[in-house]
Amino acid sequence: PELIMLQKTMVVVEGVARGFDPKLDIWTTADPVVREWIARNLGPLGKIEGAVNGAGDLGKVLAGLPAIAARSVAVLNQFDAMTRDGLVLAPETVEAIGKAEARRNRWQTIALWVIALTFLGILWSIRQ
Repeated sequence: PELIMLQKTMVVVEGVARGFDPKLDIWTTADPVVREWIARNLGPLGKIEGAVNGAGDLGKVLAGLPAIAARSVAVLNQFDAMTRDGLVLAPETVEAIGKAEARRNRWQTIALWVIALTFLGILWSIRQ
């Protein structure tokens, strides 16, 4: 992706530069800079730097493994308790679920009344 973005940027720069000098060859002009960037980022030094950064990231993950293992054990214990005792909801959760269901049921009831009244209105207008 970096090379594609670099090429796109160079095309834009070439368009602007050709406005100043129509004979300018941006690729020849940029060759030393591009070679240095490729050598630094994609060459052996870039690969080594990437490996060092990857090793540092791996070290951070490995350092966090004990905490991850402790949290995993706690979650497994909670799952074990849920399968043994069933799922227990806090009273606040039960109340919130009840209020949400009441709101939903209220709108459903209103919609049904509107439909019923509309149907009765249609029947009444047909009989007239």
